Amino acid sequence: MKKIILPLFVIVSISYTHAQTTQAIKRDSLHNELQKEKTDTGRVLLLAELSYQLHESKPDTALILALEALALSQQIGFEKGEAASLNRIGNVWTVLGNYPKAMEVFLSALKINEKLNNPEGLRRNYNNIGVIYRNQGDNQQALNYLFKAKELAEKFNDKEPLSLTLGNIGTNYLELKKIDSATLYTTQSYHLAYQINYDRQTGAALQVLGRINTETRHTTLALEYYRQSIPYLTQAENFDDLCFTYLGMAKLFEMIDQKDSAVFYAKKSLNIAGEKGFTLEVRDVGRFLTAFYRKRKMPDSALFYVDITKTANDSLFSEQKTRQLQSLAIDEKLRQADIAAAELKIKKKRSNNLQYAAIAIALIAFIILFFALSRSIIVKTRFISFFAILGLLAVFEFINLFIHPYLSHATNDSPVLMLLVLIAIGALLIPLHHKLEKWITKIMIEKNKKIRLEAAKKTIARLEPTSAKASADKGEQTN
Repeated sequence: MKKIILPLFVIVSISYTHAQTTQAIKRDSLHNELQKEKTDTGRVLLLAELSYQLHESKPDTALILALEALALSQQIGFEKGEAASLNRIGNVWTVLGNYPKAMEVFLSALKINEKLNNPEGLRRNYNNIGVIYRNQGDNQQALNYLFKAKELAEKFNDKEPLSLTLGNIGTNYLELKKIDSATLYTTQSYHLAYQINYDRQTGAALQVLGRINTETRHTTLALEYYRQSIPYLTQAENFDDLCFTYLGMAKLFEMIDQKDSAVFYAKKSLNIAGEKGFTLEVRDVGRFLTAFYRKRKMPDSALFYVDITKTANDSLFSEQKTRQLQSLAIDEKLRQADIAAAELKIKKKRSNNLQYAAIAIALIAFIILFFALSRSIIVKTRFISFFAILGLLAVFEFINLFIHPYLSHATNDSPVLMLLVLIAIGALLIPLHHKLEKWITKIMIEKNKKIRLEAAKKTIARLEPTSAKASADKGEQTN
């Protein structure tokens, strides 16, 4: 394990000063792109991505953006965007600690991504479901999903999500007390995140390495990892992990009996948690400081933090009620979005049916007109040949257009299956097409020729008496 840790320590000690503030730049860029984006699908994806960038620092804003993306994606029937929006809503619920609600929307997104066979969406869902299982203490089940996410990220060489998933795997192994595996995966996560300048995960991985070394009593190295994580977490505005880092440092300083430093970093964690509204973290720091002062026989200070802990617990209970109300409100928004999407599908289906009916009427009118004109002497044989083939083409294309939705549903949009079915239908229609073409281009042309010939004979017959009379009159004048 030392062979892994010591080289990493050397790299970290010279690298963290080069980290750049990319989070704010990325958000500004997304805002600008959102203002310029003209397509609805593009807006959905940008809203979902912006929600993700804000879900840890401004969860309320992130939730509003995700709900807007969801409503728009359902309105336009953009299932990939719907899954992405649900996933972002789940991210917000995870940060707010509402794990049942987060799991519910993650599973809804997973069903859509499975239907679409969307690897990126599946990888995201697997990772987030793994996080929920970990937060609920089921680390082994969490690993099952996380390794699925890892496999997809590696398959498509998606480095940022891969570094995130590797970090989550490392954290799970740490909680299972499997230190070697925790170190291996967390180190891989750090290297990859640092390589691609992914500040959020670079800081998170360093924090977990601090926890690993605290667990193994390598206090000096643990403290250095904690300190190195702070700039990255601050730049990424990952305040949740920053609270854990400061509390981890406080516990570490208490372990080595540096009381002032323990209190200093515990209070830093408490300040951030209070400022950002992280009630759970406020409670955890309050418990730590209460135990700290009780251990040192300082009842007044201990009582002060008992009150803070009690207030946080009461607030957590109140927040739970608020979240339940929020859940009901969001469920209603989702229900209304589903109703709007269903109405839009009905309107679209009605519009398509009207168009199909109009096309069918136009084809019937074309066929009637064709047969009427083919019996007329005013059209030539070339007209009949050309428009006969054109009419057949229109009929067969209409058949293809009409059966396509049913074929798409039956084959689950599989290109290979659709091609095979269309080839089979073509094989059945080709003989019919040839027979119809032969009948139209030969029989109808011949019939038209006969009609034209009969008409010509009648015309000649009408003209012959007139011609004979004219000849007789001319003869009389000559005589």
